[in-house]
Amino acid sequence: MRQGVLLGRTEGLRPSVRHRLEELLHRRHPADAVADPLTLARLGLEGAALELPLTLVVDERGLPRALWVGELESAAKILERLAGFSRRQARVGRLLTCAGSPRQPSLDPPHREGLVGLDLSARCWLRFGPKPTAGGPWRARLSVPSPGGEHSWIAAEEGDLPDLCQLAPPAVHSTDERRSPPSSAASLAAANRGQPQERVLLLVLSQEEIASQLERRVAELEGLVRSAGALPVGVVAQRRSGGPGAGLWGEGKLREAALEARRLQASLVVCDRELTPGQSRQLERALAVPVSDRSELILDIFAQRAASAAGRWQVELAQLRYRLPRLTGRGVALSRQGGGIGTRGPGETQLEKDRRAIARRIDRLRREVKRLEAHRARLRRSRSGSCRLALVGYTNAGKSSLLNALSGAPPGRGVLAANQLFATLDPTTRRLRLDGTAEPGAEPILLTDTVGFIRDLPPALVEAFRSTFEEALEADGLLLVVDLADPSWPEQLAAVRSVLNDFHAERPQLVIGNQIDRCPAEELDRAKALEPDMLFVSATADLGLRRLRHLLMAWATDLTTVTRSTASPSAPGHDFAAR
Repeated sequence: MRQGVLLGRTEGLRPSVRHRLEELLHRRHPADAVADPLTLARLGLEGAALELPLTLVVDERGLPRALWVGELESAAKILERLAGFSRRQARVGRLLTCAGSPRQPSLDPPHREGLVGLDLSARCWLRFGPKPTAGGPWRARLSVPSPGGEHSWIAAEEGDLPDLCQLAPPAVHSTDERRSPPSSAASLAAANRGQPQERVLLLVLSQEEIASQLERRVAELEGLVRSAGALPVGVVAQRRSGGPGAGLWGEGKLREAALEARRLQASLVVCDRELTPGQSRQLERALAVPVSDRSELILDIFAQRAASAAGRWQVELAQLRYRLPRLTGRGVALSRQGGGIGTRGPGETQLEKDRRAIARRIDRLRREVKRLEAHRARLRRSRSGSCRLALVGYTNAGKSSLLNALSGAPPGRGVLAANQLFATLDPTTRRLRLDGTAEPGAEPILLTDTVGFIRDLPPALVEAFRSTFEEALEADGLLLVVDLADPSWPEQLAAVRSVLNDFHAERPQLVIGNQIDRCPAEELDRAKALEPDMLFVSATADLGLRRLRHLLMAWATDLTTVTRSTASPSAPGHDFAAR
């Protein structure tokens, strides 16, 4: 009974050649030795006749599970075959490869093949030439996975092929401990819940000269990954001084990232910037691991957070706009729909059908979002008699906590306030009395919590959430909330103001420094120097909220007077701070 399957470049093989290759899959290798020398000799003869590399995939019991013709290209095809052979899970114990020529045997696996070997989790890899050199030994090399460095495999033994075949694999190599992933509280908790976390390797391209700026970018990307429910396991960073282009990352750095992904058992690589479709495909070919960029990561977080139907429509619209130019498929060159010379062909492909289906869905979602914009515009007109203020700021700056504190919402019944990026997406409005209570009264203040900002917002997301951002654009005044416990709050405030300038939000603004109970005293001094009119509060510790309410009463009165007198709005400036 045949134990394995023939894979790889098998098309065009003669039946006699195919029969001889399949016979090699009948021969069992010793469990206490690397390989059977006679089987490898026959493998060398077939490799020399075909002039192609041949690789035997042998499990831990010595049973050959697959014979790959040509260079190793895909670990997934081999693993799919391994899963269906026996009720017992078959693990790859060793790889036996005949490659090269007798004078120049290919003893080191190429980079691409080395990645496939790591994906198979092979314990060792024996590589040799088709036949021994004239009057000399049969050169061979036994390699094991490298725990670090630039190479995926390192030589454990080198010498004559019959001698290496007699070595015991456990005595040569034991990689279970070296290749085990680092444990963490998050991964253990996910394992206890029966939901393994996706392990993510971060690929960062930095042009900053200051190391602290790079650390903040990496920390923000790690926060986004954790907010998406995944576990960041490593970082590969490269400094580049050139401009954008197809080759953003150097070849050496991509090799390092590919090896690091295998060593850390990462199933996804996330880049810190938006990638073009061509760059994304180039990275996936080089890394042989699925690749996502920062925009796709943010869209995934939004998809998880969207609770209302309106939010889900907007997120789906943004995702479809992002994915439409990134559709790939086979047969693009055969997509001919015309009737003239050079345009006749087999008709439209599945790729074109998918594109048309997505385009129809985008048109439908656009109509739904237009209706949503009209509905929110009617709501804003119904509130025209009240002073409208909007809480805007960087994501996770404490806007929702501040809204709950100012509105007097009881615990568990207010807006969701969590220590995670983009915890809330849908704008929420609360009616406040001038004395700070939640009961309706004369001249109330309408305070709206908006979606958080972040640097380099994906254009598709900005366009889809324009109706949500209009809640801030149409407000009478903007409360810019910053988290003083974050050392990068000045850069975050600049990013928020940049987004508001892009939307032409010419409204009076007041900067509120939140979480003063968690920041050092020198941070308050720096805030006073950078933003003299900043108000200091702590939404969770109830610090400075009484003074903020009194100032909002005065500001609401001023804004209402300005609005009713049809005068152009102006920034509050020092007059408001003096109150």
